[in-house]
Amino acid sequence: MSTPNRVRASLGSLSTLIALLAVCLALVACSGGSGGGGGSGGGGPGTLDVLKVTVTDAFGTPVAGAMVREATNSSTTDDRGIALLLVDGSKGSAQLNVSRETFMDKSVAAPVAAGQANEIALTLDRATSAAGGALTSRSGVLPTVDGTARQLTFEIELVIVDGGSQAIDSLKLADFTLRACTPDAANNRVDCLRGAGADADVAYVPLQATPEAMALIPGGPAMPYAATLLMDQSGSILQSDPTGARLFSAKAFLGGLGADDQALVAAFASGPSALIPTPPLAVYGPFRNKVNAPSYFPTLDSLAPLVGGETPLYDSADALRQQVISDGSLPAGLAKALVIFTDGADTYCGGTETCRTRRAQSILSANTDGVRLFTIGLSSGVDIVALGELANQTGGALLYADSPEQLLPLYGSAGKLLSLSLPTYRLRWTVQAGSGVFQPGSTLVGRVQVTTTGSTFDVPFIVGIP
Repeated sequence: MSTPNRVRASLGSLSTLIALLAVCLALVACSGGSGGGGGSGGGGPGTLDVLKVTVTDAFGTPVAGAMVREATNSSTTDDRGIALLLVDGSKGSAQLNVSRETFMDKSVAAPVAAGQANEIALTLDRATSAAGGALTSRSGVLPTVDGTARQLTFEIELVIVDGGSQAIDSLKLADFTLRACTPDAANNRVDCLRGAGADADVAYVPLQATPEAMALIPGGPAMPYAATLLMDQSGSILQSDPTGARLFSAKAFLGGLGADDQALVAAFASGPSALIPTPPLAVYGPFRNKVNAPSYFPTLDSLAPLVGGETPLYDSADALRQQVISDGSLPAGLAKALVIFTDGADTYCGGTETCRTRRAQSILSANTDGVRLFTIGLSSGVDIVALGELANQTGGALLYADSPEQLLPLYGSAGKLLSLSLPTYRLRWTVQAGSGVFQPGSTLVGRVQVTTTGSTFDVPFIVGIP
């Protein structure tokens, strides 16, 4: 193949030059050894021009790592969201396909002209999917155990939202299925039942998979709140949320504040590998209202590379709660809540029994201070029992995302949960295990499979046995 006779671009840095050189080498390799001149009959394009593609998300944040393809050429966006492609300028347009994990693919025709500085800016939308969360039934009906402690009847409430963060209120009994539970000996978590003393994890099955009863509980009038977003920045986030879906979703939460709501942003991580400014807790105050909350967006963007360290969940939540209740800027009587995001479990509280005690202290203090805890868990690595107890025992809710695509719907609807204006499904089941299994003080751990239009997913929950 003859050397391209026209490559014109503005090269502002060495990294840009290297990227362009890589594209050129790829083109030479793909062309093979066809002979002839530079015309269209010679087996290659008559002219090659540089197309600069800038990819951002809906909030204008650069999307790094996006693959940009055109015909046989491709390039990956850098940290600025920029990719360079060599295209045939004589064609007048280049058909681009842009893709990135956790985003929706996009195809677009980019205008190009020979000998010109060709540029196009694209916005990639986040991929989303329906999701849900669980909270303690507010009916006042407590779980009951039969005379042999073999059967447990309980109620829970589930909140179900679609990919657009809108409550789904049209589900039927057949859309909810309680899964049978068998302990997984390969992990050290509680899968089915936590005993009152030492763990005695045992299998159980529902008497019937679909609920024995169901009621749709309408949401009440919106109540203003002060919410603090506490973001896990420990090292495991690199694997569970590589594209920063939690940060994007936090922006959506802030953008959905009501006129009288207030919000604060904080992050936690600890240990030598922690990268946040002030480990174990960085608080980016002060509280901000709906008008000023978007000024937090650059702060959230700054957290993207600051991932590392361990997970001091209880210590961070306690320290943050104390700051919130002592904040004199908040209007009197405003409901207060912490919205805690994590993909794991507390790594500082010690062994199982010590962690239970530490968690109980956090719950007691939160209730004393009147601060509800809403927990958002991402991936199968989260401690469902811990997050469920923090939420259930403080009047909050346990929200769960199996994948980053479910984070945006959960964060987008969390504000309505905090304001008590989101409808929930009240469901009742009976489960059965061996004789004497369901003892006072035990905790049942379960998963409900939910089927909506075009989506099936699990919502985990816990039930404390009084």
